[in-house]
Amino acid sequence: MGWQFDIRTALFLGASLTLLIGVVLFVVRKHFAASQQPSLRWWIAGTLMHPVGFMLIGMRDVISDWWTAVLANVLVGGSFAAFAIALRTFNGSPQRRERLYVLVALVAGFAVYYTYVDKNLAMRFGTISVLFAILLGSSARAIYRRGQPLNTITHITGGLFAAGTAVMAYRATIYLFGLQPISSIFVVSPLQVLAYAMGGLLPVVSTIGFLLMCTEFSQQELTKAARLDYLTGICNRRAIEDLAGRSIAAARRHGMPLAMMIIDVDHFKRINDEYGHEGGDNALIETVRRIRQSLRTEDLVGRLGGEEFVAVMPSTDGQSALAAAERIRSSFSDATMRIGSSDIIITVSVGVAVLDAQDQQYSHLLRRADRAMYAAKTAGRNKVMLDGVSP
Repeated sequence: MGWQFDIRTALFLGASLTLLIGVVLFVVRKHFAASQQPSLRWWIAGTLMHPVGFMLIGMRDVISDWWTAVLANVLVGGSFAAFAIALRTFNGSPQRRERLYVLVALVAGFAVYYTYVDKNLAMRFGTISVLFAILLGSSARAIYRRGQPLNTITHITGGLFAAGTAVMAYRATIYLFGLQPISSIFVVSPLQVLAYAMGGLLPVVSTIGFLLMCTEFSQQELTKAARLDYLTGICNRRAIEDLAGRSIAAARRHGMPLAMMIIDVDHFKRINDEYGHEGGDNALIETVRRIRQSLRTEDLVGRLGGEEFVAVMPSTDGQSALAAAERIRSSFSDATMRIGSSDIIITVSVGVAVLDAQDQQYSHLLRRADRAMYAAKTAGRNKVMLDGVSP
């Protein structure tokens, strides 16, 4: 006896596996990062709607067409819309829910019309396949328009949705143009097997891809967090040392100038003592904002620790560096800072050093900038000093 493929059995098997995955995701959802929860909720919704829709399709000729032809297709279309919204949310793209909702509503409309008004199975298959192709294409588009470098994981996930789009578009073409007759949804043909196999495998395989994308994102966030100062959001000591080292090497390689400055908040302990650590934290956050505002976008800013910050300025000579340092100093001395309910003047002392032949590495240039900063402190604070220049 030859091998026989039973579409009804395949529908129930695929639906059961997808439903199991959806239930597991729902149970473990709280273990995902808070930033991933919105997209995860939509994805779970998709993995729960899809299998219910497939199970209803599998019950055709057993229960009412309202359940197996209308509601079933709406649930499958809704699951495709949920996947698209999940991917758009994950990538930070506009969700455009209204457009997707309209597509799902059209699925319902065509299902009702070609089931009860014009009982035409081929037209129902064709028109709904067009809408499914658009919905699946929305997921593929959400992945490939994320604006970030794509890797194997995203290519596989996006490729799967693109393949689903192609299959649905092909199915729509066959039935809308009458290229293949259809008398029952359970008639075994290469097209039917391909369509239902893709429909059954897509939520399972794409869920694996989506979870791998979530894992990759979490790893990137951890790596990013390890290089950023938790309070101010700028580079921490280790990260700025690495980036500054690269900038110094590039400056030497291309024969370009480079300058470094160290900015230290004057009498910071008094701020902590008078306004508490929360006030001190707010002062540091505002300090970083003013430093950034006074520098170029290509300049690097990092926190060395406490109230001490460093700025690395590529393609900057001594005169330009002193001018930038003076802008920073005056941005503090000329404007009050709101701490708690008080407006106070906070000043900074800035030390500047320009890369020269004796600076073989980052620590050498940092040491000279630090020496200039202490010279500014010694000279009375609220000053800018260039290393090698007497106060």
